[in-house]
Amino acid sequence: MLNYIYKTFFILIILFSTYFFVELFFFKERILSIDKYESSKESNIVILTGGSNRIKDGLNIINKFDNTNNLHFKILVSGTGKGFTKLSLRNILNADFDLKLLDCCLELESVSKNTFSNATETFKWATRNNIKQFILITSNYHMPRALLEFRNKMPNIKIHTHPITPTKHDINKWLSSKETFSLVLKEFSKFLIASFRIKLQNI
Repeated sequence: MLNYIYKTFFILIILFSTYFFVELFFFKERILSIDKYESSKESNIVILTGGSNRIKDGLNIINKFDNTNNLHFKILVSGTGKGFTKLSLRNILNADFDLKLLDCCLELESVSKNTFSNATETFKWATRNNIKQFILITSNYHMPRALLEFRNKMPNIKIHTHPITPTKHDINKWLSSKETFSLVLKEFSKFLIASFRIKLQNI
């Protein structure tokens, strides 16, 4: 009887491990398949802090807009921390960035501590500014979980994606890099936890 229990437990572990790593592979493919929204039209922008070059690369897409003179769009940088200011932004932006956008259109949000609170604070910002759509900018590996949280929080707002590719992590080579594999594994685990929490909330 005891041997049967051990064998059953061992089989269950094998099945669970197989399922987990198959889903992990599909998660990696999901990261790589996320659309990168490119448009010359003015659009509201939400940038999530936490990854390398997110803010700089995110704000630089404004240079691709046909016309920034009308200033009809809003920009939110979410999760900056209390010590980060617009003056801090000036030190990391490219020389061709239109600095008047910092005063008229950009808001720094320092309350958020994680992706869930990013979504919560962004929803408040969108509601306050009557925003119906925006471009969401974050690292490519973080985008699946960010989309999960944001679409759950604001299902009636259209969200375009603009993933940023980290300079230190090539997701295509995740199996040959211990750091990148660890990053994808950690993010996948967080994605599963967020998915489970959201499903419980919506029961």
